[in-house]
Amino acid sequence: MIELAGNRAQKAARLTLGLLLLGLALAVIAMLSLATGARAIPLENVWTALVDFDPNATEHRIIWDLRMPRTVVGLMVGAALGLAGAVLQGATRNPLADPSILGIHAGASLAVVLGVALLGMTQLSTYAWMAFAGAGAAMLVVYSVASLGREGATPVKLALAGAAITAGAA
Repeated sequence: MIELAGNRAQKAARLTLGLLLLGLALAVIAMLSLATGARAIPLENVWTALVDFDPNATEHRIIWDLRMPRTVVGLMVGAALGLAGAVLQGATRNPLADPSILGIHAGASLAVVLGVALLGMTQLSTYAWMAFAGAGAAMLVVYSVASLGREGATPVKLALAGAAITAGAA
């Protein structure tokens, strides 16, 4: 019993250390994102802009007005993609799960094609909204089909329904 508790403590310590190192790596990458661009800004100036902002300094304005939004959006998109991947992997209980398994990409592409062909859409911003709507609709259909039967939506039924939707939408 004592050995088992020690083993758990070691795992927790390794996990904590790993998460701290990943957090540090993320902070370094964010700083590099703030420093790089059409005009390189030294890391010392980036740090100064973050802790002691001077609205009259051009580099500080570049960092806060142009590069900070880019970096924050990049971090948020990365987190959203990671979360979406984890949800797909958890729902299908498949570590290799991706949107093609559940027919999401096929529904998105079908909606864009229908939007262009039937509705005459020509703007890229409307393509994104049509793809989002098509992906959601495809996921609803996949889940509805997979929910039929006694066991409900099992990972195997989700994968089979997703394959059917992908084949039908292609």
